[in-house]
Amino acid sequence: MKTKKQLIIPTAVFLIISILLSGCYVLIARQTSVQNRERHRYIAANQSNIIRNSIDTVLARAYTLSSFINDTDGDTAFFDRQAAKIYDETIKVTGIPLKNIAVAPGGIVEKVYPAAGNEALIGFNFMDSSQKGNIEAISAYQKGELIITNPFDLVQGGSGMAGRLPVFLKSGEFWGLVTVTMDFEGLLKSINLSTLSNMGVDYKLWYKDDTGSQVVMDASENLPSHPVSYKFSITNLNWYLDVAPSGGWTDYVEAAVVFIVIIAVALLVALLLLNREQLTESNEKLRRLAHLDSLTSCYSRHYVNTILLNPRNGLWADPTAKYSLAIIDIDNFKSINDTYGHDIGDQAIIAIAKVLEDNSRHANGDCIIRHGGDEFIALFNDVTKDRFSQKLASIVNGAREVRFPEFPDMRLSVSIGGEFYENPDASLYYNMVRKADEKLYTAKENGRDQYIL
Repeated sequence: MKTKKQLIIPTAVFLIISILLSGCYVLIARQTSVQNRERHRYIAANQSNIIRNSIDTVLARAYTLSSFINDTDGDTAFFDRQAAKIYDETIKVTGIPLKNIAVAPGGIVEKVYPAAGNEALIGFNFMDSSQKGNIEAISAYQKGELIITNPFDLVQGGSGMAGRLPVFLKSGEFWGLVTVTMDFEGLLKSINLSTLSNMGVDYKLWYKDDTGSQVVMDASENLPSHPVSYKFSITNLNWYLDVAPSGGWTDYVEAAVVFIVIIAVALLVALLLLNREQLTESNEKLRRLAHLDSLTSCYSRHYVNTILLNPRNGLWADPTAKYSLAIIDIDNFKSINDTYGHDIGDQAIIAIAKVLEDNSRHANGDCIIRHGGDEFIALFNDVTKDRFSQKLASIVNGAREVRFPEFPDMRLSVSIGGEFYENPDASLYYNMVRKADEKLYTAKENGRDQYIL
C-alpha cells in the first residue's frame, strides 16, 4: 500500500500537468477562435463585395441613359428603344430584374419603361420635397451625383432599390433625373445568401434607419450569435453583414473531451510515478518518440540536437560523417492553408516528406528532418557534388508531380537551398544551415520552384 509520502509527488505532478495542459489548451482554443473569427470576417467581406458589385453593375445603367441624354442635348426620343434594351440586358447579364427605368426632365417623370404597371409614375415630381421618398432625388441634385435608396415597398407590390442620377447637359445646365429601380427580391435571389447556411454560417444583412434602428433585409433561419459584423458601403449607403458559425464559436463537446483527455493524461503520469520501474520504461518510450515528428515520421530537430550533433561545439557526433545539407521549403504554403484548409496543408507536408524520403538512403546515413512548419532539412552523407545536385533536382521534380484527387487543380512546388560538403572545418552544422538558408532565400527571390546550390 502506498504511503502518504509516496503520494505527494504523484499528486503534485497530477495537479501541475492538469493546470499546464489546460492552460495550453485555453491558449490554443483562444488562438483558434481568433482565426475562426478572421475566417468569418473574410467570408463576410467576400459576400459583401458580391452584393456591392451586383448593385453597382445594375445601377451603372443610369449612366448609360445619362450619356444618351447628353449626346442628344436633352432629347429623349431614344428612350423607349434604349430602355427596352437596357431592361433586357440587365437581367440577362446580372440575373437581377428591373422594376422600371424612367427619365424625369426637370425632375418630373416624362417616360417610364415598362409602361405597364408603372402608369402612376408619369408626371411624378421627384423634386417636390413634400412628397414622401423624394429625399434621395433631391440629394442627388444637390450633390450632383448618383444617390441610391435603401429597399422600399413599391406601390405595384414587392420591394425595390432605386438609383437617382442627376443629368447636367454639356452647358452645365441641370436637365433632370434618370432613375433605375431594381427588384430587391430579385437581387436577394441573385446573390443567394442562403449558400452561407449550406456552409454552416448564420447571417443577417441589415442597415440602420434614420432613427438608428436596425432594418433587417435578409437573414438565415437562426440569427447569428455573437457575430462578426462587416460594414460595407454602396455609394451613399452603409450596410452590414453579420456572420457566425451555426453551431456557435465554441465546440463545448470538443472542449469537454479535451479536458477529459487532459485529466486522463495527468492521472496516467501520476500513476506511472507510483511505479519507478514503469516510469523508467515510459521515459524511454517518450525519448524515442521525441526523435520523430508526429505528422511526417521524419526526424525532429530534437534528434539533430541530441543525437547527430555534439552540443558543445556544433560538430557532427560521428566524426566520419560527410553530410551535404539542403533546406527545403514548400512554396506559398500559407496560401495552401488559406485556400484548402489546414487538413490539406498537413497532407501537403506529408506528401513532400515522402518525396524527400524517396530520395534518401538511410543505409548510407542520409537523414530527413522536419525543421519546423513546412520546412525540412535533408542530410545526404558522402555524396559527390553532381549526385547532390541530382538529388535536389529530383526533389523539385517530385514535388511538382504530387497530386490530390479531391483537389485536381492543386499544385505543389518547393524551393531549396543546398550546401555541399567541402571539408570538416567548413562543415559545422549551424554554418551549413545559415549558408543553405541564404541560398533558399535566393531561390525564392528568383521565382521559387527551384534549387540553388
